[in-house]
Amino acid sequence: MASQHPPEEWISTSTPAVLAPAQGGLHPAYTPAHPTSAPGKPGEPCPPPASSDPINRTSTSSTTSKPVSVAPPTCGPSSLHIPNPAAVTTGLSRLSTRLSGAAADPKHIRKRDFGFLPIPKPRRYDPALKPEVCFPFTWRMNGVFAICATVSVMNLYYVQPMLVEIAKDFDVSYDAVSRIPTLVQAGYGVGIVLISPLGDLVRRRQLCMLLMLLTTGLSVALARASSVEMLEGVSFIVGMLTVSPQICIPWTADLAPSNRRAQAMSITLSGLIFGLVLGRVLGGIMANFASWRDTYWLAVGLQGALLVLAWLALPDTPDKDIGLSYFQVLWSMATFYVKYPTLTQVGLMAFLTSAVFAGFWTTLTFLLSSPPYQYNSFDIGLFGLLGIIGALLAPQWGRLVDRVVPWLGQLLGCCTSLSAMIVALGGADKSIGAVAVAIVLYDMGQQLTQVSSGYRVAGIDPKARARLNGCVLLCIFAGQTSGTAIMTSIYNSHGWRSTGACAVAFVGTALLILLARGPHEHGWVGWHGGTHLLKREQMVDLSPEAITEGRKVAAREVGLDNLAVAEEGKASAAGTGQEREKGLDADVGVGTGGGDGRDVRGKRRTDLSQEVLSVEKARSEGHVAA
Repeated sequence: MASQHPPEEWISTSTPAVLAPAQGGLHPAYTPAHPTSAPGKPGEPCPPPASSDPINRTSTSSTTSKPVSVAPPTCGPSSLHIPNPAAVTTGLSRLSTRLSGAAADPKHIRKRDFGFLPIPKPRRYDPALKPEVCFPFTWRMNGVFAICATVSVMNLYYVQPMLVEIAKDFDVSYDAVSRIPTLVQAGYGVGIVLISPLGDLVRRRQLCMLLMLLTTGLSVALARASSVEMLEGVSFIVGMLTVSPQICIPWTADLAPSNRRAQAMSITLSGLIFGLVLGRVLGGIMANFASWRDTYWLAVGLQGALLVLAWLALPDTPDKDIGLSYFQVLWSMATFYVKYPTLTQVGLMAFLTSAVFAGFWTTLTFLLSSPPYQYNSFDIGLFGLLGIIGALLAPQWGRLVDRVVPWLGQLLGCCTSLSAMIVALGGADKSIGAVAVAIVLYDMGQQLTQVSSGYRVAGIDPKARARLNGCVLLCIFAGQTSGTAIMTSIYNSHGWRSTGACAVAFVGTALLILLARGPHEHGWVGWHGGTHLLKREQMVDLSPEAITEGRKVAAREVGLDNLAVAEEGKASAAGTGQEREKGLDADVGVGTGGGDGRDVRGKRRTDLSQEVLSVEKARSEGHVAA
């Protein structure tokens, strides 16, 4: 029996049927006996089936398949509710590909890492599917990215609370060991420039595993270091290779649906924040109650366990095939600063706020170690635990940013950070409560700003997310280096009040940079596009490749074109729109005319909107069939 294709409206609101990619219709192995949502009044029973076997039908095609059972539903557009359409769509795409025989030849599926290490079957990529279809994004995958960020970034912060013990062990001055954390951060900056852009060029599973393997081996060298010079050299290389978190964050954006992108990225970012705090705390505890060398042996074990987890859980997503060489990738990062106004705005804000973050924590150490507090290094290190509050709130900020215009998240974050620095300026040298409030508020504001800014940057160009993230990280690194030097110099010369005033000025400048460019502005300065903040425009494209920044007008144009095409299709079905459909095919490229309908500009776009309005008016008067 030939397949009976229900109308398009029935498929879009019904219990999902298996779609054949080549034909766009129902798979030959399944013919529904009943449409699950048919034209009619809600609550009315559906028309009786044409076959005597209304429930179970088996294809007579040569393709072997099991009978498909369909329960006869009631009619009406609201007779069925699908709680998770995205998951249903993903499952249908995968099942459709398998049943239609479009799956890739097993010989073309990559089965080994580095040519010898078997890839677990669930982590192998099928070239016949899109990455987000082959590897549906789940919270478990998000958690794996967060754990990778946590354990990796701890390498950068173990050494900070251990400097005194290292100086005693090697019998050198504090100035000699103070170069170690500086070299670690310098290596990290080099890795941001030279290694993190590879996330747009090569397969990220193998890249992350290689970085983890190298840092594990180098941690052994740190634990067995025989001199300060050896510690300095190996620490620089470890810092350079500790860029896995900055690969995982844009990787998260490449797999998460666009309507959940901010929350997913915030969870990976919260893992990085946990690593920052835990690295300092573990380093201080091990140095006080064991040995600084034991801290690095602990790092070896953690990195080894992380390497096993990465082998088991990281998906083997393909490279992005951007068609650029390594040096062209590096050059493209420089051009992004003059090509994308949003990136430049975010970068300037990141420079200023990260300068305050680094300078505040450095000078706070001096403040808490002097009267009236006079805390020791271990006590001061415990204040870092307050940063966990910001890490716990990061996913909540992500949920907020997914629901409102991201610019509003940046505004709220900057205002919160400014309030924190005002509190620190007024009372940090008098009350420990003011210090705690300032730490918590600034971490909250900083995380909200980072989540919102990260979402905006990730929505600029899906093919360049690793490079765009690297551009922002360069600004953060430059800000931290400059902020530490500037605010330390001010504190040594003029005391805490001048230092706090400098921090307020930096955050205030970041706020002015944000206000100079409105939430919907596509240029460099201005407030074009309105001031709508509280509710985001409805997204049509929910795929990870959706462009959500700087392309609002283009998205509306595509939506208008699609609406016009849909209206003309309905009119054509009624016998009234064949000539108009041919004209649209010729001008827009729908059907056989070529193109994808995205080059409609100027007068033609106005004509389309007028045609849609005409169809609606004719329908309301009963002249065009619905």
